[in-house]
Amino acid sequence: MKRLIPVILLALGAIVTACDTFKAGVFEDEMVMPLEGSQEDSLFYKVSIQYASKGMLIPAMEKMNAAIVANAFDMEGVDIGPLEETAAQYRENLIDEYITENSGIVGEIPVLSWEDILTGEFTARYKGWRNYLINYYWYRGGAHGASTYCQIVFDAKTGDVVTEADIFTDGYFDKVAALMQEQVRKDMEADNPEVLDLLDMDEVVPNTNFSVGPDGIQWIFQPDDLLPHAFGPLCVTVSWDRLKPYMR
Repeated sequence: MKRLIPVILLALGAIVTACDTFKAGVFEDEMVMPLEGSQEDSLFYKVSIQYASKGMLIPAMEKMNAAIVANAFDMEGVDIGPLEETAAQYRENLIDEYITENSGIVGEIPVLSWEDILTGEFTARYKGWRNYLINYYWYRGGAHGASTYCQIVFDAKTGDVVTEADIFTDGYFDKVAALMQEQVRKDMEADNPEVLDLLDMDEVVPNTNFSVGPDGIQWIFQPDDLLPHAFGPLCVTVSWDRLKPYMR
């Protein structure tokens, strides 16, 4: 069965530099729970979430960590709170769902195994911004699992989430979308020209799912959103030089 799909991220450099005292902690939880009455089926669950632990004022770290938890566990039936409590609630909900969905049909369906893998990590800092990537992978049977990717940009000093509206001037949307579409055409014509026929270019627009780095801003579109699953996520990077006319 298909596991985590790698994302091509911007070359952002190391998280910790000589002038950056920021440190990340990590919360981890993992289990394999066999399905009662089955010799083969089980639920595999793994969570690994980095959070800010040092190198920032406490209010800024609290703000940053609250945003990480809210985005990582943005799932039905989960009340957002402290990281460990929220993760524990998600784990219990998942166990209940797995048992409820599968206990009565053991032996009727060949494979009842589930996988649920949630990771979150700081990818790097660029200037006054710090990037974070959340990857959620789940498998519920069938030919393959599914993945989503959530990018967050933080103000490295205040812990605030940085939005497109913070970076761009009013009226940026259509102009930046045109740059993104032009870049996708250029990239695909060089590498996969046949894919252009599968893509609705009007859907390649700023989607708030972005990261920042030396090469510019990278947007990610989820697998299956714009292209068939086999192509994975669509990543579009537009250089700072091209974006500069529309930036604050």
